[in-house]
Amino acid sequence: MSSFILLQDIVYPSNQLSLTMIDLKEWSLMYICGSDSKKYLQNQLTIDMNILSDTDHTLCAHCNFNGKVWSTMRLFRYQDGYAYIQRKSISTIQIKEMKKYSIFSKIEFHELKNIVLIGLAGLNIRLFLLKFFITIPSKNCPVIHENNKTLLWYSKPSERFLLIISKSDFEQFKKKINQNIYLNNSKQWLLLEIESGFPVIDKMCENKFTPQAINLDILKAISFNKGCYYGQEIISRIFFKNSNKYHLFFLIGIGNLSFKIGTIIETKINNKWFKIGFLLSVVHVKYKEIYIQVVLHKSVDINNMFRVRGFKNIFLKKN
Repeated sequence: MSSFILLQDIVYPSNQLSLTMIDLKEWSLMYICGSDSKKYLQNQLTIDMNILSDTDHTLCAHCNFNGKVWSTMRLFRYQDGYAYIQRKSISTIQIKEMKKYSIFSKIEFHELKNIVLIGLAGLNIRLFLLKFFITIPSKNCPVIHENNKTLLWYSKPSERFLLIISKSDFEQFKKKINQNIYLNNSKQWLLLEIESGFPVIDKMCENKFTPQAINLDILKAISFNKGCYYGQEIISRIFFKNSNKYHLFFLIGIGNLSFKIGTIIETKINNKWFKIGFLLSVVHVKYKEIYIQVVLHKSVDINNMFRVRGFKNIFLKKN
């Protein structure tokens, strides 16, 4: 018999995570199909669609004309087209912008609401999945499709997987589990994304940062050779002139207060506090630790003391 152990808002860092199933309700899956889908996405996204294989997934971004990021997403081949996973808070406006120039293209956009996204991570996660799948994705084949289910492999911060499955199939999947497994909410996956250094863009931070400011160049989520796409001219100019002024980091502090996404981050220099960046995402971890993802001016000494503006007693340090 299976035993599901429900965690009530207790989130663990990757190196302390037991076998865990994570309900990714804060993420959504968008599906793009039609004969012009590849060409259309080539003109919209920061990556080169021509080098995306059928068995791979990639981080990329959708930007506006000014080179500011609407959304960061995980893109891969799916069914007869492409799919991407992004934060649910941004999906409505992002897909509206994505569709804006599609009237003369043979392309369809769908937010798939009949499926669920499930994160699978923690101790012995690969052995767990071998009980249900013939093939498990890996570094050499990060995406597998099997019996109407899709599995994505992530290497960071430790091996983990994302399962795409219909609601009905997921109920059957759960019934077949015959060992103890923890159940957790989206905050657990958000923490793993922060630890991995993947930028998390929610609605409050749309159109605020260039891709380089959130490390998408370092993460190989930008093509500088593929030709035109929205924001390409400004993004390329930043690259070739080496004019990016910001980087993505994550900081750790102690406390149990709530911070608003987009809030200013300050650093202490000569006993005075100065604005140095912005808060992208935050997760409260067990024992009152706080992990936050921030965009900071790259001139900053990352070994400085930091704080969230308005919270004088909550200090943050580099992870």
